[in-house]
Amino acid sequence: MLLPDDRLLIDGVEGIQLFDLNDAPVSILPPTQRNQPPTQDALARFPLFTIAISQPYLVHDSIRFSILTTKGVKGLIIPHTRSVSHAIECVDLISHPNAGNFSHLGYDRALLCSIQKPVVLQYAWPDDHSSSVVSQKCTIQIPLCSKLLFDEYSSRLVVIGEGSMIESILDYAAI
Repeated sequence: MLLPDDRLLIDGVEGIQLFDLNDAPVSILPPTQRNQPPTQDALARFPLFTIAISQPYLVHDSIRFSILTTKGVKGLIIPHTRSVSHAIECVDLISHPNAGNFSHLGYDRALLCSIQKPVVLQYAWPDDHSSSVVSQKCTIQIPLCSKLLFDEYSSRLVVIGEGSMIESILDYAAI
């Protein structure tokens, strides 16, 4: 994913890596004459086995991602620009071992779909002083996650029934 200030965030086999595209090496050799492509050191590297990464969220002077891993949800905080003196951070948001399939991963909530019951995870970021959120997990009573839509803006879960009709609406913020 391209980020401001010519940076690139990659989720690959080595984990999550952040690169500065301005520092990318250039080769004058044609591709047929190169033994290997030019390599570049990452600005930051986090060895995480990721299941999903949220969309980016612009908060204060940073770009933030919620990252669902096999051990829970982590938060990646990247300064919005390189001129900001803060370091890139990876913080624990909530522990949840064996996080399975997911339906939604947002800034402060995740909906995990498992064979037993869907689980809602709610978590706060370490510097979110305006929030009274306490990290918690709870199960919800819905038939199938495949019939579930999430509207993060209004914090509602919509259960879709036969013929794509709305069966019920759950207030996600109240869960």
